[in-house]
Amino acid sequence: MRRWMNAGKGRLEFSPSQSGAGTNYGFPADQPMGALHLIEEDGRIRRGAEAVFRMMMLCGSFPGSVASRMYERVTIFRIISEWGYRKVAERRASLSKIVCRLADESAK
Repeated sequence: MRRWMNAGKGRLEFSPSQSGAGTNYGFPADQPMGALHLIEEDGRIRRGAEAVFRMMMLCGSFPGSVASRMYERVTIFRIISEWGYRKVAERRASLSKIVCRLADESAK
């Protein structure tokens, strides 16, 4: 399953690691990634909060651009962002259930 998102002149391609899409970059399809990974056109790999902020910036998000720049330049912001990313990722299954329930309730 691949998803595409327009981002200015280019695009972002979303592929699950289980599809084998990351094997050329050293990501085995049979092992969990543990975090979002963003592979840029030049081959640079970003992961976790850095990948989220950079992806937001590539999609033209002003808050994403600010967060990406702060991540690159402000050490404490980078530390707190990665901590927050890990906390959300640890609770991904529970948060997904909550969001789905809220979506079901709002659809009624």
